[in-house]
Amino acid sequence: MNLSVAGGQPSPAAARKPRISAKSLRRLAGTLALQFLLIFPVSAQFPFNALRFLKPDGQISPSLVTECSGMVQSLRYGGVFWVLGDGGSGAAIVPVTADGKLAAGWTGPVAVTGCKNFDWEDLALDDRGNLIIADVGNNSGRRKQLMLHFTPEPRPGVRSVVPARSLRVHYADQKEDSPDYDCEAVFSAGGKIYFLTKHRSDKRTRLYRLESESTGRSNPLRLLDSFEIGGMVTAADASPNGKMVAVLTYTALWVFDFDRATGSIFRKTVRKTPIFAWQAEAVAWDGNDALVLGNEQGQLFRVALADFETVRP
Repeated sequence: MNLSVAGGQPSPAAARKPRISAKSLRRLAGTLALQFLLIFPVSAQFPFNALRFLKPDGQISPSLVTECSGMVQSLRYGGVFWVLGDGGSGAAIVPVTADGKLAAGWTGPVAVTGCKNFDWEDLALDDRGNLIIADVGNNSGRRKQLMLHFTPEPRPGVRSVVPARSLRVHYADQKEDSPDYDCEAVFSAGGKIYFLTKHRSDKRTRLYRLESESTGRSNPLRLLDSFEIGGMVTAADASPNGKMVAVLTYTALWVFDFDRATGSIFRKTVRKTPIFAWQAEAVAWDGNDALVLGNEQGQLFRVALADFETVRP
């Protein structure tokens, strides 16, 4: 639509026209997706004979976190999961239980001071027990400088924390802008930190590993492997015993055996279960035999490892 008038200036009516926010667009997309589901059969939408619609086991209040995008189980506090929201949700992490309630001992979200939530997309725990806040969202593919923030798990009652350190990271092989360099899935295993890309041009994901941890320069992410995963990767988490990695897409949950020798997760046993939990964007292990998922609306879902089918031995 041409909004110009004589002289090349926008008309007063056009100048007053409100802009549609990104959050409103996402909500509209969710509504359209629901209508699509109501009109067309599941088999016409997804490459599965049967899609498992998950029933919520819990709900995180919007007052605690909006647009839940990352989750990890606490190593220090039993029954506690740390969650965060993506860009626009504020710089805070929240301790909740598996039913979405605020964990006992805390009064609310724990502010992370000294850093900005540009596009926080996942949470992980390193081998020293530090929470890793992954500010790695890159929807347009134009963002070249990504960030990781490390902080010890906040104690009950603590209202704010300052990251112990922050790292700048970048893809070593990125030569041009591409949305295939978006990332919403970060995990730590074998003493290293790994990243899985979220693609729009195909149904693959690429696995990268952080090669250094210097605070004085940007640290490269080196490409290790890739896999035809069948959709957009939205989260990942390593099991407490370090032997498995769960990877979430909008229509499936995968479990890969971690190959410590190579760092790859795609070369050993592969398990999968088709799921649907609306816009699921967070996954965390609950022990070594179950997983908890979270969607943008704050609903929580539980999936047992016994429900998975082995698709490659």
